[in-house]
Amino acid sequence: MNLKDISQAIDQIAKKYELKLLYSDHTDTTLIARVGFSIELFIQIYANEKKDELNMSLVVTGERVYGIDKEGGFYHEHPFENPSLHIDTGQIELEDFVIKSLEILEKIDLF
Repeated sequence: MNLKDISQAIDQIAKKYELKLLYSDHTDTTLIARVGFSIELFIQIYANEKKDELNMSLVVTGERVYGIDKEGGFYHEHPFENPSLHIDTGQIELEDFVIKSLEILEKIDLF
């Protein structure tokens, strides 16, 4: 995982899906960004190059409603139907997460 590649992917995906880059910050080993529609409706991306970790969350009015993250070396999903659950999964690509998030937002009439 390369932070420069992830940063470029975020920019390309934001442009492709007409999302705003709401926030971006990085260190030598980490990157955190928010892309979306407003401070109330966004996708948060956290990458840690040292830990080889890419965590993504769909946030609506301050609550994670869907997510994929890595804990204890393994990826798990927080499904839209019940975001407090941890369902084992593999890592998914950033663009695939954005597509699924947009589908969720469409399903609940927010997109």
